[in-house]
Amino acid sequence: MTPGIEVRLTSVLHGLRDVIIPAIKPDEALAVEQSGLILAQLAMLLRQLPYAERYHRLCRDDARTTAAAIVQQPAGGPRSQAAAKAVCVLLAGANPDDPHAGYLALADGIAALTNAVADDGEPGFRARVNAAVLAFSLRQNRRERVWFKDAGFDPDPAELPDLAALCSASMA
Repeated sequence: MTPGIEVRLTSVLHGLRDVIIPAIKPDEALAVEQSGLILAQLAMLLRQLPYAERYHRLCRDDARTTAAAIVQQPAGGPRSQAAAKAVCVLLAGANPDDPHAGYLALADGIAALTNAVADDGEPGFRARVNAAVLAFSLRQNRRERVWFKDAGFDPDPAELPDLAALCSASMA
């Protein structure tokens, strides 16, 4: 039987916590610090694992909706027109089997269109793209804050849902 990812991560966590970290000399401050960081990251990955596909799907689907909205009736010069066409190509072929890769491709296309529109987009189109991209960015920022909430760096974690709640929402 092949152990699942959860079992493998748990085994690595136990090995680090119970064998490797205790064997590090206390005067090796950097090694102690980095071992603790690795342990914390692995523990966070283990907690995120059950939600990873759903989380990436949420990100991809929101990027897809945003991209589809901003390429409607593009208006501007050759850079804006080319970038809008490139986003349409991405929308037609965004990889449904790998939601994270699909999200990254769409996010790159949205960024390229935003930059192109800043260069030669007509004012109304530029305003529409900027408003849609800002709204998407705020939603994505919130998702990322939830995703990394367990890292302990968020300025206001109490305002955020937990990862299970985020991933159960239809569009977070």
